[in-house]
Amino acid sequence: MTTGQKHLKSGSECPPLKENQLRLYSMRFCPFVRRVKLVLAAKNIPYEEIFINLNDEPEWYLKKNPVGEVPLLEWIDRDSKEIRSIPESLIISNYLDDLYPEHRLHPVDPYLKAKQQVLIDRHGNVRSAFYKLFRSKEQNAVEDLKQSLTFYEEALQDKFFGGSKPAMVDYMLWPWFESFPALKETGFVLNADGKLPKLANWCKEMQENDAVRKTKVPDDVVQKFTHTVQQGKTDYDVE
Repeated sequence: MTTGQKHLKSGSECPPLKENQLRLYSMRFCPFVRRVKLVLAAKNIPYEEIFINLNDEPEWYLKKNPVGEVPLLEWIDRDSKEIRSIPESLIISNYLDDLYPEHRLHPVDPYLKAKQQVLIDRHGNVRSAFYKLFRSKEQNAVEDLKQSLTFYEEALQDKFFGGSKPAMVDYMLWPWFESFPALKETGFVLNADGKLPKLANWCKEMQENDAVRKTKVPDDVVQKFTHTVQQGKTDYDVE
């Protein structure tokens, strides 16, 4: 799948923002952006996507978001006509769940919501080991990743972390699991030793999910992008 859209760099102009349309500032391979796109797809929310080159951010984007990160959600307020924006994947995802309550992704029960939030908050251990492998292929990170995944293997009590169907927690965790094939050359393959069978089955179920299918970047393109990162020549527009 090709997008035909390039990641905007310094010297570019900001595309005009339209009323009555959400805009998502994005990077095609960013798992944090992927969280938001999964929520948008799961809730059938229309939006416009603008890609940002994170190695050479446009000057106009740094004015909107001085830290220069993605995702950033932006829109024109219907009443005041002011431009509003929200950064951070979790904050954006929770905002969208509140803004479009027709198909809630968070559980209504406060206790269940808190329990699922713990799974999201503790995901930092998985991400840390993932990025060590992704960027430098540190072999000790393979064991670190397997160890951090044990917590989720034990926590998975149903088909999905959210129960019988994917919930917010599933979408917040999924982007890194989806990227695991990119780690194959480092020696990591999920459940290769048979110790993570529930997670392996969860991954198969998630791959069949409509929101996941709609927003997926092909594995071969992700692999090409991974190689450019590891070679120190990051190419966000690789196809």
